[in-house]
Amino acid sequence: MHNAIMKYSFKPERLEEAVALWKSGVADKIGSQPGFIRVQFYTEPAGEAIAIGSWASKEDAENFMKTGVFADILKTFGDCMSEQPRGGEYSLVHFEEA
Repeated sequence: MHNAIMKYSFKPERLEEAVALWKSGVADKIGSQPGFIRVQFYTEPAGEAIAIGSWASKEDAENFMKTGVFADILKTFGDCMSEQPRGGEYSLVHFEEA
């Protein structure tokens, strides 16, 4: 499994709008992509947000990025962001469920 993480910084007063834009721009498109496992989007009141996408492989995640969805969402966010998003890749080393 491959996890791609994107950290966003939104203006607090625009957070609700940014979440709606993310849902329509990313969440509505990601589910049908090959290798997609799950996506999670976390926010906190000061405007910080983290998107965690889990994929069957790194190649699947990269292929999704090649669709242009990320470039499109950045244009859509406009001045909702207080700074540019920061990406990262993490390996899952522990996961536990009840």
